[in-house]
Amino acid sequence: MFSVKALSFNQPKFCSNATWNPNATTFANQTTVGSSPWGVFVNTNNSIYAADYANSRIQVWNNNNSNPTATIYGNLSSPNSVFVMTNGDIYVDNGNNHRVDKFTGNTNISVSVMNVNERCLGLFVDINDTLYCSMPDYKQVIKKWLNDNTNTSTIAAGTGATGSAPDTFNGPQGIFVNINFDLYVADSNNDRIQLFHSGQLNGTTVAGNGSTNFTILLNHPTGILLDADNYLFIVDSGHNRIVGSGPNGFQCLFGCSQVASSASNQLSGPQTLSFDSYGNMYVADQNNNRIQKFDLLTNCSATTTTTTTTTTTTTTTTTTTTTTTTTTTTTTTTTTTTTTTTTVTQYINQKCFSPAVTLIPDASILSSPLQFRRSQDFSIGSIIKLYCNLSLSIKTEWTIQNCTSSCSYQIQIDSTIQTTFSELYIPARALPYGLYELNLTVTMIDYPLLITSSSVYVKIIPSGIIVNLVQLGTPMIESGHEQDLKLDPGIYSVDPDAYEFNASEWKYEYYCRIYGLYMFPKLNGSLLPIDNSTIDPLNPSCLSNRTDNQTGWKYSNSIKSSLTILSRSLQSNRTYQFMVYMENRLNPSIQATGYLLVQVEDIYSPVIAVGCVISTMCVSNTEFQLVNPTTQVALFSICIGNCTTLQNIIWNVYQGSSNSSSNVTQWILFNQMNIYENIWFFGRNTSNFTSTNQLFLNNPLIELWRFEVVYNFTFETSVSSLNFIINQPPYNGSCSMNPLNGTTSTLFTIECPNWYDENGIQDYSLYIWTTDQRERMMIAFSSVSTFQVYLPTGLSHTIMYIRDTLGCTAEFNMSSINVTTDFDTINHLINNIQSSTNNPLIQILSGGNQNLVGQVIVSVSQQFNQMNNESIDNAVSNGIPAASISISSLGSQTSQGISTPMNDSALIEYKKQLNSLANVRDQLVNYLVDLQVSDSNSLKLQSLSLAQLSGSTNQLTRTVLMLVSNKCYQLSLTLRSMATSIAYEDVQIIASQLIQCATNILSAVNGPLQERTLVLDLDLSLATAFPTDYDTDIDSEWSNPNLFANGNDFSWKTIEQSRNTYYQKQLATTISNQMNELKSLLTSTLSVHINIGQNLTINTPSSFMSLETISIKSLSNKQIQQVGNAQINMPEHFNSNISDNSAVMLRSIMEPLAAYGSSKSQSANTNVSTSISLSVVDRNGNEVTIKTD
Repeated sequence: MFSVKALSFNQPKFCSNATWNPNATTFANQTTVGSSPWGVFVNTNNSIYAADYANSRIQVWNNNNSNPTATIYGNLSSPNSVFVMTNGDIYVDNGNNHRVDKFTGNTNISVSVMNVNERCLGLFVDINDTLYCSMPDYKQVIKKWLNDNTNTSTIAAGTGATGSAPDTFNGPQGIFVNINFDLYVADSNNDRIQLFHSGQLNGTTVAGNGSTNFTILLNHPTGILLDADNYLFIVDSGHNRIVGSGPNGFQCLFGCSQVASSASNQLSGPQTLSFDSYGNMYVADQNNNRIQKFDLLTNCSATTTTTTTTTTTTTTTTTTTTTTTTTTTTTTTTTTTTTTTTTVTQYINQKCFSPAVTLIPDASILSSPLQFRRSQDFSIGSIIKLYCNLSLSIKTEWTIQNCTSSCSYQIQIDSTIQTTFSELYIPARALPYGLYELNLTVTMIDYPLLITSSSVYVKIIPSGIIVNLVQLGTPMIESGHEQDLKLDPGIYSVDPDAYEFNASEWKYEYYCRIYGLYMFPKLNGSLLPIDNSTIDPLNPSCLSNRTDNQTGWKYSNSIKSSLTILSRSLQSNRTYQFMVYMENRLNPSIQATGYLLVQVEDIYSPVIAVGCVISTMCVSNTEFQLVNPTTQVALFSICIGNCTTLQNIIWNVYQGSSNSSSNVTQWILFNQMNIYENIWFFGRNTSNFTSTNQLFLNNPLIELWRFEVVYNFTFETSVSSLNFIINQPPYNGSCSMNPLNGTTSTLFTIECPNWYDENGIQDYSLYIWTTDQRERMMIAFSSVSTFQVYLPTGLSHTIMYIRDTLGCTAEFNMSSINVTTDFDTINHLINNIQSSTNNPLIQILSGGNQNLVGQVIVSVSQQFNQMNNESIDNAVSNGIPAASISISSLGSQTSQGISTPMNDSALIEYKKQLNSLANVRDQLVNYLVDLQVSDSNSLKLQSLSLAQLSGSTNQLTRTVLMLVSNKCYQLSLTLRSMATSIAYEDVQIIASQLIQCATNILSAVNGPLQERTLVLDLDLSLATAFPTDYDTDIDSEWSNPNLFANGNDFSWKTIEQSRNTYYQKQLATTISNQMNELKSLLTSTLSVHINIGQNLTINTPSSFMSLETISIKSLSNKQIQQVGNAQINMPEHFNSNISDNSAVMLRSIMEPLAAYGSSKSQSANTNVSTSISLSVVDRNGNEVTIKTD
């Protein structure tokens, strides 16, 4: 007896006008599905199965994940097709093994169910559990009932002979069997689709070559499906397209140009297709080595209406019974109720679908997860595409599952991890070692049944300890012959994965050699530690110098984590190299080594420790520190011991060459230090020393560098140094962008293949500029080598920065890109900002991806800023005074032109556009303020976006001003927290953009108060609207007319205007205070990087700031230059509250508009004045008091 089963695949019902997005998303690329993928199958639970032909496996995606959740191998050999049953059984063509195997669930356990003569390019199981296989080379479709215990099969169609007759095939491939057991076959080489009714061996051509009624011309069809109405969907492989039928016949759906291409709207040799339950289509795009997903955009959803009708019928029956004595009449009434249920199904236009979620990076599976060191911050980003014209409100939630045995245990997430952003940022040390599944679930808030989840697998691995024998890990020190020398790796070593180093977890062995003369002592090839008395005659011991036969060393504790070399154990005027080998007690495979050079002198020498200001820029690499040639090096030194007789400090730079035979480096003094002092080198006579990257860039052939500090005391000298080896940038790759021109709505694809670096690639950053490369902007960054971007309008030069995990970058110049404005999309945004759920830009912004949000905000803002400038120019040309509607940029020249009578209609039109664009900015700012900051790239892009958004200071509402002020201040706080971990070059970019942001909003908030810009409609409306607590808050300022009247003028118009001015003044005070704090934070951050003698100038049309670190006595008669020939002159004589030799930071700032009320004089008018300030601050950020004589 046959057992009828439910369908395991999807057959959606489509309207005649159903449409799909012609631009597909790549669901799986070659990394996941290998080269030339063939079969794809989606079951009714929307689990996706793909036959990875090249890697002999089946990839499985469950629960809307964008990464495989299971991988099935099971002795497969080049599988082509796959079919999945409702019970989870998976039937796979085991290609080269000539059989069909069944896998139970997502396991690797299989049994053979059918032997075949060759590969099955099509597999299908009908509702009666009959398995079908199409064999192209044997020109047949065979079948087998699965409940039959034998592996034999029977012929379903085809004689085995090549032909085009009704009963023959030429290369049959895709097959489909409907619930009536009718068999459809893609007869590939005959360019047709054949239909074999149940039990028939002769077929009818229903599409393609030879069909009775001409339908559509096919070329090598390979895949076939039927929807709920039995309409055909065909993979027309030879034409590189997908076609579908409907009430109006056949039409092309995708790849309609028939040109083989890897573009998102084209295919190359597609093979199979499958629907999910939403009607989205998955296509195995064979020659492009990918699975493409075409999202359904519009369709019909079924709405069922049930009507119940109740009818009541009453029947009366009278019965008369007569006996001999009496007659009885009985009346019976029967009521019958009939209920009729009528069900009517209608189809309405469906406008909302589940979001599409792609994680970045996403190329991970459970058996091959992404790997991050525990000491490393990392992020998993997402691109969320929304398909809903009614609402774009989404809820994002990340969960983390521990995958020790399975990924079913959800862990309690550390409070430092924010889980409600589209990006998941994991700070260093937030997750223990282990394997995790990071899952993002996106829910449409107004349609909670529309949910999509995607996950990625991550493994947290050890970073490796940093072994330091002395403080700061200084690699070379001096020590006196009469001094004890203490080596203490148990105290000074660093475990980046923990908050402190646990010395008891390690074993310690110490070694020593006389540097430059001998190697480390050995016996039979094994190193001899210090505490081994065995003598190597070729490499004598370091400690054989003593004449009193006493031990030359001692351990400070039982675990040997500290070693003291006793005085007089080392010979004067020699250099010794000490090495410590450390092995983890619990895991001996974890090992580490540290080195120290000690130069022994006759007299006592204080130890000088030397370290890097930016520790992440100086990573230990055995005997050297890695240094990036693209960044400056800032060092500091500390004198340990009695340093009261210090006379002076001098730094020297050496270039090195290595002698591999003696394992010794020869150092030669760099002889151009005097020439480049205060040009390349700064602070040469102080405890801090800085070398700019010009030292490395101008000497590219030199890989070894030594930075030496000499402390001269009254009677002795002490020397220490850091030895550097150049960290080579990534190499061997290239980058390209496609297309090379487009509009502001074009999604440009960037590919940067084949880049290699020994330390691994950290990320790729895209910079653009128009005329001056010094004004380049970072517009995108990505942790993966292929990504997509939106670009602002104009002809832009492009350059990629490829950064390794240690911060070294390679530059790659790409072709220039010409981008024009998509005015239709921009105008739609402006005109429909309050109801813009179907605007492509708003849909992108709603996804919350900080890269895409930043790109759209920068692009739109630049277009709005250009429109604003044109609008101001037009207004001025129509007689409207420029000083009443705009604030000039710094350095701009004002000329008195010919007076033009004011055109009232021009003013009306100007106000209309002004308020229209202000309204849009008021909405756009909301997409910026909640973005998460993960690293310096986030700071660069977000600060750029804020600077551009606030660029038109006459269009910023109070809401925008407050939000932008808060966000810029938060970014400056974050930048300050990163000051000692990111490169100076990055800090400069971020600080410049934050200063622009600060200056923009200060000008904007003071513009209406200084009568330089017009009051915006939104501000006036909010100021005069009744507050929500009007009836309950009797102390509300809004309710007190005395605050807003002008003398005795209590007119409504006067009160409205005064209310608006009142709130504007309040906000101006708040923003002024916050921006003063922002400037202090930026000054404090930059003081970490700017050494004495160094200076930084930020000069943009909206702001000017100069910073310089000098000694307080150098202020005498100093001139500080500003924009437009302005300057500040310091007096010759002055008094301060700090010593003359103290280093201070001199900060001068020039802004386009003076603050309202900044003048002490009541009669002074400052509304056409710029603002100039000068501050002197110490290293701690405190202002230094300067008083003139």
